[in-house]
Amino acid sequence: LGQAEPHAEDTTRFDYRTMRQLMLFAVVTQEKSIRKAAKRSNMSVPPLLAQLDELEDRLQVQLLERTPRGVRVTPEGAVLVPLVEQFLRQAEALSYSVNQMTKAASGVLTIGANAEAMIFFIPKLKRQLAANYPKISLFVKEIDSFQTETELTEGSISIGISFFDSLSDRRLKMRVLRMEKPIVVLGKEHRLARHREIEAKDLSGESFVFSRRSIAPRLFDGLVHFCESQGGFTPRIVHEVDSSPRQMAFVSCGQGIAFLPESFYPWMPPNVSAHTLKNAPATLPLSMAWNPLVLSPIRDVVLNEISQFFALHSAATELR
Repeated sequence: LGQAEPHAEDTTRFDYRTMRQLMLFAVVTQEKSIRKAAKRSNMSVPPLLAQLDELEDRLQVQLLERTPRGVRVTPEGAVLVPLVEQFLRQAEALSYSVNQMTKAASGVLTIGANAEAMIFFIPKLKRQLAANYPKISLFVKEIDSFQTETELTEGSISIGISFFDSLSDRRLKMRVLRMEKPIVVLGKEHRLARHREIEAKDLSGESFVFSRRSIAPRLFDGLVHFCESQGGFTPRIVHEVDSSPRQMAFVSCGQGIAFLPESFYPWMPPNVSAHTLKNAPATLPLSMAWNPLVLSPIRDVVLNEISQFFALHSAATELR
């Protein structure tokens, strides 16, 4: 028999070292410093650089370039960043699920929720679920409204809770949990700060700080419609920011006023004040969505618990 031909390298198999290298790449992009990333990863700089070099060699693309001020992500690396971050979120959920399995949990369900829901509603919901179904554990991740449909269709979450009143993907189902009224947030020195209740028309001509429309389009559009229908003006938006705390930060510095859902009423920092809006209708829908094409008895149990929770705690004062 002749000598067997050597097998060609199987390039279809996944090299699991890539996982660690991708995680290291993500840490570098977050820290924007090789030294800080190495410290955070509990390793020295040379091995970290070696891992990044190997990753770039394997992918045949430059992901990072060093500058006098640190490291900068290349355009090719920037394309990879959101994919790696999605991978890390899934890894985090997997780690949580494994941890819960060791504690005899019969099921772990991932919920995606906006910051408002995570602050004001989810903690009490988790306590209710733990009391009624101690074997079911919830893993909660933060999402923005615009991510809800994508996360559901990709299967990275089972339930999404955020501000929206409709879905573009007709395969998904939704239910409005709570309609919130807008409140107005002012700096302590604002001319209207001494008024307990303010009319929408009083805000004409003001500078506004809004959450970015790309993050929460339904919330953005609902607040613009409120100004136009109730106040007779289109808001002059001078800042669009990524979160409600950033809205309050600009208001605190006297660089505009902001609308927030009424759940925030008791959570104001020292330099700002919250005011109800006279005759303001409840126009901000906090809703949940799920994918009925995915069969999940545990998810259906949690959906029912969420509905019951909001039915029992419909008044904002009961939820604080």
